[in-house]
Amino acid sequence: MRKYKNKLNENLEEIYKTSVIRKSKIEEDIGIIRIDKYMGNRFSYYSRNKWQDLIGQGLVLLNGEKIKYTREVKKGDEITYHLIGLKEPDVNKDVQIVYDDGDLIIANKPANLPVIPSGKYYYNTLHTIIKDKFNCKINMLNRIDRETSGCVVLSRGNKVASLFCKMLQNKNKSLIKKTYIAIIENAKDIEDSFTVEGYMQEVGHKDFRRYQVLKKEKTENSKYSKTKFKTLKRIGNEYAIVLCRLYTGRMHQIRVHLHSLGYYMIGDKVYGKYGPAVFQDFIKKDKIPDNFFNRQALHSYSLEFNHPITKEKIKVKAPLTKDLKELIRKISNY
Repeated sequence: MRKYKNKLNENLEEIYKTSVIRKSKIEEDIGIIRIDKYMGNRFSYYSRNKWQDLIGQGLVLLNGEKIKYTREVKKGDEITYHLIGLKEPDVNKDVQIVYDDGDLIIANKPANLPVIPSGKYYYNTLHTIIKDKFNCKINMLNRIDRETSGCVVLSRGNKVASLFCKMLQNKNKSLIKKTYIAIIENAKDIEDSFTVEGYMQEVGHKDFRRYQVLKKEKTENSKYSKTKFKTLKRIGNEYAIVLCRLYTGRMHQIRVHLHSLGYYMIGDKVYGKYGPAVFQDFIKKDKIPDNFFNRQALHSYSLEFNHPITKEKIKVKAPLTKDLKELIRKISNY
């Protein structure tokens, strides 16, 4: 028995040497859920049974302690886990720097590049790429989805990071002007300009982990949101290119606001025209239909704000990416 335990410990030591360690803090309110179910839902590159095996081997720690897979987790818990033999997906690392004054950095992020390390991604993230490029500590000052391209703000120093974050948190949202470009479908009757505002709330959904809906009245755990839209171009009777001016910064805000009016962002696997069918194929088979655009057609186009230290007016734009230009040409020729 002792010989078996020694052999098991040797195997674990070898796994610890060759595996990649990840940490994840549960920031959303998930109620109370078993850790094996949470990990299977949150990190679906392993099945729930596989997570049970890893937890049983001591390769998943909850708040620094070994646990059983029946242990329940909740908001605020930190999970440390080992990835074994999981190849990090390739990404487009062609990050363009559109602004750099020694304190602030504004990058034009390509699509399908995560902003920060998470899940399968660690080295292939914007944070790691910028940190390696400048060989210094980097702070992320705002985030956009992995599939979204465009402007992301970073900093080298903690002082400018702190001041910029205070600007983001200020009730006067005009301190930072953020505009996006979205390409949408089902836009036959779209107006020249329109505003969407209301209260966004995360609700349960059998297909999606974090699904948001827009409500007219404030309810418990809902958050106020506002977006102004301007139609830049109509393409036939089906498509449109819209400029989106954010006044709040809620998760999935532009996608949810468009969806609330019956407009669908091209390539959106959650709130898009084709619903959960495409999403499930993407999760289970890591592929999407040939005629489906491979990411949500959303681009963080411009930022405008006063520098948090010098107070100088900063205006930057990130040109549309090649794939979005090709998408516009394609739908224009229908």
